[in-house]
Amino acid sequence: MDEDMTLLIDPETRDLVFDGGGNFVKIYGADTTVQNVRHALLTWKAEFFADLVHGTDYERIMGTNQNEIDINEIQDIVREAIFQEDEVSRIDTLNVSYDGRSVTAEFSATLVSGETIELEVTA
Repeated sequence: MDEDMTLLIDPETRDLVFDGGGNFVKIYGADTTVQNVRHALLTWKAEFFADLVHGTDYERIMGTNQNEIDINEIQDIVREAIFQEDEVSRIDTLNVSYDGRSVTAEFSATLVSGETIELEVTA
């Protein structure tokens, strides 16, 4: 299980979380996958110079005239970002809204382990 462990990052502040003893809080399994997907959806693709493929292609969404992109294309872009996480086996439901300034994705997915995750992210 240690191979599916990561450090917990507070979803609101995006800071590492420490326990009462000053140690990093670790998360495992589906919690790791949820955090990884959240970060893929909050990160602009190619935002980090050392990894040009991680993230969501918000340049395609936000960098164009709102009339030049439709909701189906936005859903495809969001799906691509979610599937960057290898533990996601399938997306069961996906609702995406776009108001010209932000994208909200609400979805449930089934993991390779069979567990189900749910997440809502606004970027």
